[in-house]
Amino acid sequence: MTPLLGFSGPSGAGKTRILSLLLPELSRRGLTVAVLKHTGHPHEFDAPGKDTEVLRRAGAIAAAISGPSGVAYFGPPIQGARALGALLPPADLVLAEGFKSEPMPRVEVHRRAVSRAFLCERDRGVVALVTDEPPPRALPCFGPDDVAGLAAFVERWLAAQRGGDDAALTVREAGRRGGERTRATRGEGYYAEIGREGGKKGGPRGGKKGGAKVRQLVAAGKKRAAREKDRR
Repeated sequence: MTPLLGFSGPSGAGKTRILSLLLPELSRRGLTVAVLKHTGHPHEFDAPGKDTEVLRRAGAIAAAISGPSGVAYFGPPIQGARALGALLPPADLVLAEGFKSEPMPRVEVHRRAVSRAFLCERDRGVVALVTDEPPPRALPCFGPDDVAGLAAFVERWLAAQRGGDDAALTVREAGRRGGERTRATRGEGYYAEIGREGGKKGGPRGGKKGGAKVRQLVAAGKKRAAREKDRR
């Protein structure tokens, strides 16, 4: 099932604006993304007099129209974002705007001038916020214009949903795990030998070079472990 991430908040908070800025950033990162939108307004989507509307009024329970530039579907309401998402083409990620009452992981979009209430106070499904004021509990927060930071968070969240545990770790924890993998494959004396080589190259400067070498090797170990995981 394609991972689903909601974007919720009161009308006027800027949900559509955030998504319109986030989508091209995610595309630049190589992700294919689909979007769902929920509205509480009881208006018709089909235009009166159009063939699809005429045929539905004549008795069809639903009508779909396909053309060179896309497809449109008109039918009875579909309950739930996941059921609606089943109509979408394959994608890496589905972003759902609205759907505030449906349980799902979500990014809260909060704007002080629109509402002082925070959704995250009562919804433990909130995993991050786009906000212009501090939230009532500790969560990753991004300013309304921090699109790159929000995109990086979404990318890490998506990797975690796929099972890419290292992507959701802090840098320190990821480095520790990478070091453990390297130690397991190279042996307990590996880092000691690196330290000796760094020391031979001359005092503090040599130590710094040795430390840089360690970081390079830890990163290489992480990449090897990821490749091995993919092969399995």
